[in-house]
Amino acid sequence: MARTLSTFCLLTACFCALAREFSDWLVFSPLAGGALVLFAFLQWPGISLTYRIFAILAPVLGFVLWIRGAVSAAVLAEAIDRSAFFTLFLTSLAVLRESAKTSQLVSRCGTVLVNQPPGRRYLLMAFGSHLFGVMLNIGALNVLGTMVRRAIRPASDPESQRIGGIRRKRMLTATIRGFCGVPLWAPTSVTMLLVLSGIPDLTWEQYAPLGLLWTLLFILWGAILDRLAYKRPRVQYVNGGNLSYLIPLVGLVALIPSLAFMVSQLTGLPLFSALLICAPVIGLTWIWVQYKGRPTRIKRGLLLRRMKRSFPETFINQRNEVVLFASSGFIGVILIPLIDPVAASEFLAQANISNATLMVGISLVMLAFAFIGINAIITVTLILGALQQLPDLNIAPQAQASVIAITWAIFAGASPFTASLRFIAGFSGISPLRFGIQWNGWFSASVLAIMYVTLYLVL
Repeated sequence: MARTLSTFCLLTACFCALAREFSDWLVFSPLAGGALVLFAFLQWPGISLTYRIFAILAPVLGFVLWIRGAVSAAVLAEAIDRSAFFTLFLTSLAVLRESAKTSQLVSRCGTVLVNQPPGRRYLLMAFGSHLFGVMLNIGALNVLGTMVRRAIRPASDPESQRIGGIRRKRMLTATIRGFCGVPLWAPTSVTMLLVLSGIPDLTWEQYAPLGLLWTLLFILWGAILDRLAYKRPRVQYVNGGNLSYLIPLVGLVALIPSLAFMVSQLTGLPLFSALLICAPVIGLTWIWVQYKGRPTRIKRGLLLRRMKRSFPETFINQRNEVVLFASSGFIGVILIPLIDPVAASEFLAQANISNATLMVGISLVMLAFAFIGINAIITVTLILGALQQLPDLNIAPQAQASVIAITWAIFAGASPFTASLRFIAGFSGISPLRFGIQWNGWFSASVLAIMYVTLYLVL
């Protein structure tokens, strides 16, 4: 009963988020807020302590600020709408991940990637991990990490162990770097959700070409460092499998923003909102295709059974993420009116802080908070909210988005507190701290150095 009611609450919040995209009716805001509060109450035993704090802090802070007249009812409604939209983001993309979990295409592509010859294995592993990450989020690391573990089973002699260790290190660093490139552009990443929510003057269509360029350079730079770090082994050619298996996966990844763009043009919705409408449709169609060869009646029954059994469990298992996203979005909106933009602008002018120094400082703050365990969702929400309040800010939105996205990509593969690094380190046999600093540290530091130098040259 609790699972059914919790699922209904999530779907109600999602419906209200979509309704607010089409309508100005304020009635949907309190309805969404009530649904989210009830969801948190029902799922309270399964919510971690840290997230419980956010679940309590957000409504209490909103109520206190409203009572004291610091924020208006309109701001509260906007904060609730942001929470509901973030919930829609999680729920919508959960359908896509649920579909990919049982796809033979994903399994086949993973097998092809881990069996490539050394000369091209790194680049293809990074590229494949990136594609998987767009579709599966952190589930991509589970798929590829498991396959790497199965593929590397060296003999007991020292030389075989040494070679196996090097191969494991190269494949896992390629996997995490490719995965960390997802925040640089992918509309399915939480980074893009926060960036586009926090910079109203920027659309995904405007940023995506630049983000894709950063992604390409990010992956290629990792490949260059890998090639410089390891001599090319003298081995016979290995048939790693047909790379044409990757083509459908590339097409599927490209389909997501393409279909969203078409829906956006037809409906007038922002592209990100259109994407969250398209993702479940693509996911359900993908599941339908997985049942190919069976009669239509059987496929329909299997699809409905999966929607009834698996989907609610998938949605509810995101209880911690739902609470974190919804609370962070809410807190970020209600705190923005408390910022004095004039005082902040005067401080920057008196301190003679240049645009480049400001953006470097923001990047360093994000990194520092990530390394002490403070969730980046809160950090980025508050930083972007404060930036948009500065009246004399003349930094291009694309530059702001680029700094946030690149910094996010770096700490995702460096901070031992990030889920991605903890996850991939589990397949390496070493601690997340050692993986992030020793295995991936030079790559992270070099990318940051290049970005900081570029900022001082351009801004």
